[in-house]
Amino acid sequence: SLYDVLLANLTVNTAVFYRCKTFSSNWSLEYNFYFHSVEAVEDASDAPVVGFVADMGIVNSADTVDCLEKATHAQDTPMSLVIHAGDISYADNRKPHENNSYVWTDFMKSIENTAAYSPYMTCPGNHEVQFNFSAYTNHFHTPFEESDSSSPFWYSFDYVGIHFTMISTEHDLSNGSLQQKWIYADLEQANARRGITPWIVVAGHRPIYCSSLVETSRCTQEAPIYRSELEWMFHEYAVDVYIGGHNHQYERSYPVLAGVPLSKNYTDPRGTVYIVNGAAGNEHPIDPSFLPSFLVPWRAAHGHLLETSWLRMMPSRHQLKIELRTSSDDKVQDAFEIVKT
Repeated sequence: SLYDVLLANLTVNTAVFYRCKTFSSNWSLEYNFYFHSVEAVEDASDAPVVGFVADMGIVNSADTVDCLEKATHAQDTPMSLVIHAGDISYADNRKPHENNSYVWTDFMKSIENTAAYSPYMTCPGNHEVQFNFSAYTNHFHTPFEESDSSSPFWYSFDYVGIHFTMISTEHDLSNGSLQQKWIYADLEQANARRGITPWIVVAGHRPIYCSSLVETSRCTQEAPIYRSELEWMFHEYAVDVYIGGHNHQYERSYPVLAGVPLSKNYTDPRGTVYIVNGAAGNEHPIDPSFLPSFLVPWRAAHGHLLETSWLRMMPSRHQLKIELRTSSDDKVQDAFEIVKT
């Protein structure tokens, strides 16, 4: 059985200690988490840490899991939040028409030392579609009703100075769809609250800008459809960053609109930055192939890495720093900083 509990009236900037028990089990170990304010910190040196992963699973993910655990339990600045943008357990790769719930159990056990101490927020990917997303909705309770959404697959929340809009690229995003209408309303409200949460980050599974050579059709056929449904809306409400996965590689854009880079730096950008990093683990090799730069002038950086990796984000009121870290050694392989003066 799976259970969830709603904790109300928590005091911000306070540690919360808890244990779990069912009618038929003994008490669990004691866990704790730190309940952060939704407001941004002023000083970049005090910035909290947010982790981002996608395409992880239980195969080839041990290094990434270890990095997340170490970041969660760091002595100086423990990680405050993890965002997992789809392709979570890869259970559908095993016995696709039979009971494969044990894979979900193994995955949840693998992240326990992170998710028991830090919020672990998700959006669905194509590998969650099996059995009408039932495993996904059973394992993850999302605050969709609290964010005026009609579906658990798209929702939003404010935390550590960022408004996170979590979308589903596995559901209808076309003009006039329920999800698109909700995104419009959500971003409009978030843009009006910049004094509290100065950053807007949208997370979804599939990339909106990408340049994989192996997965060319995703980048030349699928991504343009997502851009036609979302890009102008992101621009209208000044979305700072869109982060996705699906492609098992890393790349990031300049601030861009309609395929044209609006600047070659990240100071007071006039467009959204798009990041792909679907390389947390998965069961397929990391893709080191990319279209040549002259075909994708919007691309600022890309990784020819053959290793798993994760993203580390550090928000403060005027700065948003993002790092790509290889999971094997937790070393920074790429970094940039968005600055608002």
